[in-house]
Amino acid sequence: MSTSIEAADRTGPSTGEQIAVVVPHVHWDREWYEPFEVMRFHLVRFLDELVDTLEAEPDLPAFLLDGQAVIVEDYLEVRRAQRDRLTALVRAGRLRPGPFYVQPDEFHVSGEGLVRNLLIGCRVSAELGWVMREGYLPDTFGHVHQLPQILRGFGISTFYAMRGFGQDVDETGSQFWWEAPDGSRVLVEWLSESYSNAAVLTGDAAAMRLHHGTLVRYDSLPELLDRLGRRAPTGVLLLLNGGDHLRVQSGVPEMVRSLDKDVPTALRLGGLEEFHELVAERPLPDRVERGEFRHGRRHDVFDGIASTRTPMKGLAERTESLLATQAERLDALATLVDGRSSRDLLHHAWRELVKNYAHDSICGCSVDEVHAEMETRFGKIEQIAATVADDAVERIARAAAPDAPPGEIPVVVVNPSGFARSGPVEVQVVPDLDAPLGTRTFGWTQGDGVDLSRYRLLDPDGRPIPFTVAAGGDVAVVDALDRRKEVRRDAVAFTAEDVPALGRSVYRLVPGEDTPVRSATEPPRESPRRLDNGILAVELAADGTLSVTAADTGYRATGLLELLDDGDRGDEYGFGAVDGDEPISSRTATWRPGTVTGPHEMLGHTRLTVPAGLTQDRTGRTSATEELPVALRVTLLPGEDLVRVALTVDNRARDHRVRLRFPTGLGAGRTVAESAFGVVHRGPVSGDHAGWQEPPSGACAMRRFVATEDGEQGMQILTEGLHEYTCAADGTVDVTALRAVGWLARTDHPARPHKIGPELPTPQAQCPGVHTFRLGLRPYRPSAGPGQLYRAAERFATPLRAVAVQGAVAVQGAARQPRPHTPDVGLAVEPEGVVLSAVKTAEDGDGLVVRVFNSTDEPVTAQLHARFAVGAARRCDLEERDLDDGSAVELERAGTTRIRFPLAAGQIATVRLTDLDEEKGARR
Repeated sequence: MSTSIEAADRTGPSTGEQIAVVVPHVHWDREWYEPFEVMRFHLVRFLDELVDTLEAEPDLPAFLLDGQAVIVEDYLEVRRAQRDRLTALVRAGRLRPGPFYVQPDEFHVSGEGLVRNLLIGCRVSAELGWVMREGYLPDTFGHVHQLPQILRGFGISTFYAMRGFGQDVDETGSQFWWEAPDGSRVLVEWLSESYSNAAVLTGDAAAMRLHHGTLVRYDSLPELLDRLGRRAPTGVLLLLNGGDHLRVQSGVPEMVRSLDKDVPTALRLGGLEEFHELVAERPLPDRVERGEFRHGRRHDVFDGIASTRTPMKGLAERTESLLATQAERLDALATLVDGRSSRDLLHHAWRELVKNYAHDSICGCSVDEVHAEMETRFGKIEQIAATVADDAVERIARAAAPDAPPGEIPVVVVNPSGFARSGPVEVQVVPDLDAPLGTRTFGWTQGDGVDLSRYRLLDPDGRPIPFTVAAGGDVAVVDALDRRKEVRRDAVAFTAEDVPALGRSVYRLVPGEDTPVRSATEPPRESPRRLDNGILAVELAADGTLSVTAADTGYRATGLLELLDDGDRGDEYGFGAVDGDEPISSRTATWRPGTVTGPHEMLGHTRLTVPAGLTQDRTGRTSATEELPVALRVTLLPGEDLVRVALTVDNRARDHRVRLRFPTGLGAGRTVAESAFGVVHRGPVSGDHAGWQEPPSGACAMRRFVATEDGEQGMQILTEGLHEYTCAADGTVDVTALRAVGWLARTDHPARPHKIGPELPTPQAQCPGVHTFRLGLRPYRPSAGPGQLYRAAERFATPLRAVAVQGAVAVQGAARQPRPHTPDVGLAVEPEGVVLSAVKTAEDGDGLVVRVFNSTDEPVTAQLHARFAVGAARRCDLEERDLDDGSAVELERAGTTRIRFPLAAGQIATVRLTDLDEEKGARR
């Protein structure tokens, strides 16, 4: 434990004179009310001027680059000739980038996304010559409960922020400790007078005034210093000379010297590091805060952004899942097979993904052009991740597949999760078994090949299992490096059982007709009204709602998935209620069954008639209406303990909100929701919020799931990109599926009449068109702990992968020959409460890095079971630097390699595994 943390127990008044550190800075939104390239035009001018000013004014010691590094990259990408001048200033400590890559949102990205933001930001800053190790997040819209631990994992012991606090700063002070569930602490500097409190610096203390909306208002420097001084128990004050996109002020050193003579407080120029050093010399506060900061007592937190542009948030979640949970993990395992890694491509993909995680970007509160560019970035990331994942699965499969007799096709199923899984898989098979895959061949034409419906599928124990075949449904161009080949493929689908954790199982397609094969296209038939797999039963009522019954407990919830539509006179920052508006329910609509082809699904569809938009004065909804076509697909697969739902809405209306209602009857208004590296427990909103800048609306943020539970039973609601929910006292959970608005910000917002941003039209924020929302419903027993919630979320979001091993080499240019020694792959994480966050090739290429966290509130012993040789295992921090705090890792080799290490409640741990191929003496 560092000395700064131990100092938390010291009490008493501050010593020494009151001193204020003036920190010149800028807050730079990379994209927001203008798209990126327009903002970069201004960034180039800003940094050109800044470099000139720093060189011309050597007594200006430091300039804070907003706690991020990407803006320097953006600048140098255009102004390459400026690199030497700029990096000289960075190396001298006068320009201070990092530690973040971008100024992030925290509630709408994963914990792993926050780690990568810092990992990339620190690496880029180090390459430039300086890493600012201060936790500066001035404008982020609230803060997750695990942020102190994340910051400490990068050697950062401070936290500076304006938004999110619910305390009375005049009672509690602006400096205190913030503690994560594992006990990690950072020293907080609450920017109670905003991050622009000294934006307009002058040489005259009496004339230095600033009136900036609701953020900060004072008429002289003594007034500001008095206000800050009464709140700072250490007597060290922070004056931030900058703001949104403001050019550097010239003559700042002279102004500070003049002001220092006019006020009793000593004024000094410096950066956050100098401020931190001065604070650390004083007796530190003993007040400790815990939990998330998502309150709007003095500054807005915009809790309505969780439901803005939900289709984009769904795209973000799918993209990160593909990158982090599939491509990166599978590539790390494939490296064990052939020593080849795609980590540079993965680094590039992460870099692009994190750019989309900037707070104005991922929250959806920018102009339409910004979000169109984000979707393009997501598309590029998806291309990289999908190709890397496909390549990795091919390499793993080729090493695992046995030599096959003529006519036989090995099918290898790969599990990207840290626990054994069963589930549906689909594999594409080229029926022409003579196709020269992996061979340089010109002029080849595919033949008809074999009839896979006349084959048998054998499981790893050689037992025949049922499967379906859809012939000729897929055409692909493969063999990019061996003369492309256009191939038709058949889709073979089956259920794989007990695929090992981060491992593979080998199935075989063999000629024969012993097992009947069902065609994937059966004659259409009317949807059933009830499905039952022995674990759950789900019924589709005539009003379009669902009932779910758990066989083991008898728990039954009815009326699930009612759609509620109401008017919205808000903006991208949050919902605005329409006076007198009554929600329109899907239960009053006429529902009709659909036609299904599979035995495990049921369908329904309707048309929901809603007002077309708002009246011209925006005070009510129009009498004109639109019909919203709605389609529901409910799936209950054999052996699964969750009901999968796909809800498709064709949004033809404007200025409205669509919520999904789940009357669970559980929890008495208390919820368990996924946040970064752990769940958060929330209860009903209580207390007096009179005078708050943004009183709590009751809307809460989640990532992939929210649950309500009592002592005996729970109901988990899983989503993809739907991050906003409310919970009533009777356990009814409402999840917002869609919020259609047409403005970036409105000054006539009924809940927030003050100005918060440019009043610009954003027609695409109305989310027109067809959108499909994926959800899951899962009754569970709370006694099993939160680990089960995470495993269910991973099963819901991440499919098993499968590939048919055909041809001379793996498709898409995999290594031509596996290494002579191809170790088995597999990595299981235990116990259930220990959640796998990442498996990746180390940043420096030396071994694999495994990151887990303890999702429970009790200490546990984590265990990693590796089905490959591990020569050494050691704990490291989130930046992948070895820890010197005595963190022990126990390594045991007995058939498989077992790694054990302790985890405190809520603790995140990163372990590096090296010497992974002892028989060959290789270090990777």
